[in-house]
Amino acid sequence: MENFLRFDDYYFTICKETGGIEGVLHSMFNFLFRRTDFFYEADPGDKMGFIPGQSKQLVNKIFDQYQNEHYKRFPPKDPEQYAKKIEEYKKKKEQESKIGEQAVSPQVEKPSENQTSQKKEVNTSQTAKVQTENQEKQIQNQKETNQKPSSNISTYNGGETEKYKWSQSINDITVELRLPRKVKSKELNVEFKVNHLKVTLKPENTVLIDGELYEKIKVEDSLWNIDGDLLQITMEKGIETIWKTIIKGDQEIDATKVENSKPLESFDTETQGALRKIMYEQQRKQMGLPSTEEEQQLEALKKAWNAEGSPFKGQPFDPSKFNIGGGGMNLPPMQ
Repeated sequence: MENFLRFDDYYFTICKETGGIEGVLHSMFNFLFRRTDFFYEADPGDKMGFIPGQSKQLVNKIFDQYQNEHYKRFPPKDPEQYAKKIEEYKKKKEQESKIGEQAVSPQVEKPSENQTSQKKEVNTSQTAKVQTENQEKQIQNQKETNQKPSSNISTYNGGETEKYKWSQSINDITVELRLPRKVKSKELNVEFKVNHLKVTLKPENTVLIDGELYEKIKVEDSLWNIDGDLLQITMEKGIETIWKTIIKGDQEIDATKVENSKPLESFDTETQGALRKIMYEQQRKQMGLPSTEEEQQLEALKKAWNAEGSPFKGQPFDPSKFNIGGGGMNLPPMQ
């Protein structure tokens, strides 16, 4: 097995930034989707892509491989035994719930004075305990309610300022701004101009954002919406370029570190085909394999090697006798 440990730091970073295992998987398949022919279903004779269903079989094969490695360390759970454990767990929780209800329920039987005194002490103690637990839960819930909600705003290819966070693709910009409170759309004014953005909270006449944009936008294709106290603004770029910031004068990012690829599916069918061919040729080059054109030339040479009149007829095929490459294919003179 290859040494994959050297990639751990990269995966830890991806896991941290994408929110966990599901994010890592999304990241991996997103890369395969955008930058490889993994999802491309090949036609007979194609030298790129996979036959229908082959990609999924490959994923399942690799999953099963590591699932079996896990089972060597931790044997799989028996389905019947697991089902029994679930039933036992449910019964246990039900019993605990009934006991808890009985502990705080009023007594029906008329006890003796001595028993009444003892039960009062027990019930008072139990009631006080339950009340204390309820109060603690209420305090904890209140604390959680009062806490400022943690932000899960993505800053992919973007950044963060004191006022907002933002991300970008090659085509558009997304800005997310935490509002002072929950507001209705009619209480907010978002003004788009070709090179200017202004956001105002109407009742207080508070200006939240007001400045010149880093580049021009398409006003007619820009929009905004509110989710609770979160304002999200999406702006279509005027031209496909990388922005260093949203508002001129705000903190800029290092544009050289921005991933500026464009989804393959955003191109027309003809362009997609040409790009897939380029990607395929690059992969072959990285693997030390001949290009498609060179491979076709070799196939033609093999057919001509033993053809009538060939100086190599009867000899083992040796492609080194030919100059195949960017300079074309040079054949020796026929004898």
